[in-house]
Amino acid sequence: MDRHAELWIGRIMRTDPIEPGKIVPAIHSLYEATGLPQPRVVIVPSPFVMAMAGGFSAAIWHLRKGQASATRDATRDATLDATDATINFLQGCAARWWSMCQGGNMWGQWDCFLSAARDILGLRLPGHEKYAAWEACAIHGGFRMVHEKFCIVSDFPVHIKTDENNLPHCENGPSHLWRDGWGFYSWHGVQIPGEWIENGIDAATAIQWKNMEQRRAACEIVGWHNILDQLNARTINKDADESIGELLEVDLPDIGRERFLKVKCGTGRTFALPVPPNMTTALEANAWTYGLAANDYAPEIRT
Repeated sequence: MDRHAELWIGRIMRTDPIEPGKIVPAIHSLYEATGLPQPRVVIVPSPFVMAMAGGFSAAIWHLRKGQASATRDATRDATLDATDATINFLQGCAARWWSMCQGGNMWGQWDCFLSAARDILGLRLPGHEKYAAWEACAIHGGFRMVHEKFCIVSDFPVHIKTDENNLPHCENGPSHLWRDGWGFYSWHGVQIPGEWIENGIDAATAIQWKNMEQRRAACEIVGWHNILDQLNARTINKDADESIGELLEVDLPDIGRERFLKVKCGTGRTFALPVPPNMTTALEANAWTYGLAANDYAPEIRT
């Protein structure tokens, strides 16, 4: 099972260029398995190009059918002017690219699960015959947009950067970067705006960010010690030893009261760690970070 997981992790993390001779037949097999005619397969350098080209192409194919009424139905802001209506419709289709999108190798966790039942546990079902086409697309291609007339497939990234837990993460650039220069940014598994990494983010913006997961990422980027200073953190307990630190309590927007341990490490840097709200002393909180009770914790350096 471990070898099977590593196999699929490697496929999900693939950065080698896509191979047309393998992905095109896989796409054809996928359409054949669903009873659809063979599409035109187009390979593009990134998911961004896929989304734009796929959305506009779908709109053009739709307009070619002569269904003018669908333009009015699909576009809220369409005016009586036919040109404006068409432009709005094209833009609307491009914005809804995700409705035709499939993840390819980026959804490989599901394929790892399904193929493990077949290959490791020995489960054999009639559906596996058709599933083989989907599996081949997950092995040999990235994100794709499927349409009855065409299928646009993205190349693999040129790099994927992760943290120690294999979560997408990069502190100085995009975690995922494609060969045409497009990419997206991640902080310990949370997708974030690229400007936070490229240009920085101030503490005031970080603590007021609406998305809670992104807010925590923003606070980590700014540094919890800087956030705590701006939030006027209250001291609960301060140890005489700076390496043990100071236990603080703050009121976080939309979250409530939280406690943090503010410490100075051996390099002289100050940082803060979130700790459980039942911590009452800095020593107890510091011990908790090592999985110990305060009575069992004996730091080597005390003043």
